[in-house]
Amino acid sequence: MSVPGELRNNGVVKNADEVLEEGRGTRNRVARSILDHGPSTAADLAERLDLTAAAVRRHLDALVAEGIVEPREKRVYGNRGRGRPAKVFALTDCGRDAFYQAYDQLAADALRWIAQSAGGGGTGQAAVA
Repeated sequence: MSVPGELRNNGVVKNADEVLEEGRGTRNRVARSILDHGPSTAADLAERLDLTAAAVRRHLDALVAEGIVEPREKRVYGNRGRGRPAKVFALTDCGRDAFYQAYDQLAADALRWIAQSAGGGGTGQAAVA
């Protein structure tokens, strides 16, 4: 129970930590979308994540500064329209490593299963080793 005259957060105004965490969450969503769908423009990301293009660009700028994504010039086949060429944003190796990917473990498990299924012959054992 609150004391009369006591100031408290009633949920209308967010704490700074909450705002930072929300920003981080959106940034993670932007990076995850690039991981899942490949290099993307800010407009593509905005549509995919139901955000404004300006908000996506702000998060992309932060991700570029952190070294997680890098801008590239979008390849255009045929006649290029007017205006500035669109940029696509792709994950860097550092950005890709930030997401847990168990591909090595998956490959080792698959080889182990093949070796066991094949009766454990010399070829199967050599593949796992």
